Amino acid sequence: SGCASAGVEISRSDQMGPASSTNQATPTTEADTPAPTSQPDLAPSVDDGLPAIDPVAWTTCATQPAPWQCGQIVVPLNYADLAGQKVTIALTRLPAADPARRIGSLVLNPGGPGGSGILIAFAEASSFPSDVLDRFDVVGFDPRGVGESTAVQCPPDFDAAVESYQACVELNGELLAYLGTPNVARDMEMVRKAVGDERLTFLGYSYGTALGAVFANLFPDRIRAMVLDGAIDPDAGLSNVDGGGGYDFYAEQDFEGTLEVFHSLCDETSFCAAGPDSRDLLDDVYDTVRDTPAPYFAGSDRVTRSDVDDIVYSAMYSAYDWAFLGIALRDAANGDASTLAALNSWLQFGYPADMESQTNYDFANIAIRCADFENRGSGSYECEQFPDTAESLPVITAIDAPTPILVVGTKDDPATPGRYADQLADALGDAVDINWDGAGHTAYLTSGCISDLVTAYLIDQIVPADGETCAFVPDAATVTERADTVFADLDPPSAVDAIESLVAESDVPADLVRCVAEGIVERGDERLIVHQFLGVESPDLINLRGVVVMRCLSGG
Repeated sequence: SGCASAGVEISRSDQMGPASSTNQATPTTEADTPAPTSQPDLAPSVDDGLPAIDPVAWTTCATQPAPWQCGQIVVPLNYADLAGQKVTIALTRLPAADPARRIGSLVLNPGGPGGSGILIAFAEASSFPSDVLDRFDVVGFDPRGVGESTAVQCPPDFDAAVESYQACVELNGELLAYLGTPNVARDMEMVRKAVGDERLTFLGYSYGTALGAVFANLFPDRIRAMVLDGAIDPDAGLSNVDGGGGYDFYAEQDFEGTLEVFHSLCDETSFCAAGPDSRDLLDDVYDTVRDTPAPYFAGSDRVTRSDVDDIVYSAMYSAYDWAFLGIALRDAANGDASTLAALNSWLQFGYPADMESQTNYDFANIAIRCADFENRGSGSYECEQFPDTAESLPVITAIDAPTPILVVGTKDDPATPGRYADQLADALGDAVDINWDGAGHTAYLTSGCISDLVTAYLIDQIVPADGETCAFVPDAATVTERADTVFADLDPPSAVDAIESLVAESDVPADLVRCVAEGIVERGDERLIVHQFLGVESPDLINLRGVVVMRCLSGG
């Protein structure tokens, strides 16, 4: 096995990014699905102390095609008041492709906090190894406060750029006090029971590692296999303890450290458009960007220094985005900020931008953090208008689990630096950590080596050696070889698939769209492929598209 290429792909895996609206129906009828097979030797040892719950009534999803199914469960708002107010948790599942060998459900959480587990299931399932898809139902859920579950909302036409969140706080009332991680962990236990698994198999990214670790502290004997990728600081909850210290957040981030890796690799390869002096180029862009027009992207006619900060830091989440960033910076240095503006939209809000969903995600993110961190006096000024939390994030402590938990770290992870993987595994006690010597946020499905270890753990419960490390780029003997791989040319088939729908939005005749997409990629100009992907209608792209249309019309 080996690490997947860190070269550029036209795809986006956004574990920490905005949640957008989901496409699922309210469950109405039981779907015709294979009966789950039993899990041998997994009898629970003690009662979890939570109420009983009926199985999920799975039905078809509104726009997501079969075999995807959607459903919901109803759980207490306050687990200390089981007879009181209820909230709804929305779920989706992709049934195991090989029902006769089905192990159970693989429950996902993308992080955030505030990310949609339903959306990550829809987006990521096709990337999972076939062995995982054969053996598990892939299950995503929207945590309380998020997406299609009982969700926090802001008033219509709310504009966070000019308004405080006070109106949003008033609109959501009592819900805000019960959004903290411990209650979501209890909801996960209710999901486990409702999908019929005797023990939980869980894959959590980023903030999702907090959910997994707190679940482990609450229900250690209910774990079948648990992967925590992009570990939080296990002591983050110290800020909620009198005299405990801490800094009111899940981890001490290091975007500057990852940016240094970007610069070092960019300047080592001819594939990076921003090299060979990318630091100086970035400084020049900062100095001139406010006076640099962006005429070829409809979403913005100007980019600010603050926008550049957002773009650069957002691009650090994935090395797959680094070639895009290099092209955008070079275009801006050459007097055109259109690609930067487009990249800002794509990284921050999706393209085309879904601002309503972004507003709801932003508020959910803040609301969950304010519920997790009750120490409002040390930097949590944004939480001052929120109600007191019912239960804040605890310090993670040691457990005794049926199978050791697997914690995954990435050395140059900007949001949850790799050192926390070792710390979280040590705090849990019955856990091991493995590490990717790479850059970006989280490693599963990015590093082939990590993916192989995780997949063997999920399916066969094979626990890797504690501290096992996977190379950033397999078989790269020098920094230049590593850099060449990270900034390598676009993969032609994936590039054609990615830009096809965007070509369709231009004036290209419908029957020529695939031919034109293939023709643009065949020309091999990475800059123009990126322009097409991001919606930058530059003169060079328009000219190229016209030439390719004529070729396609002539059958050439």
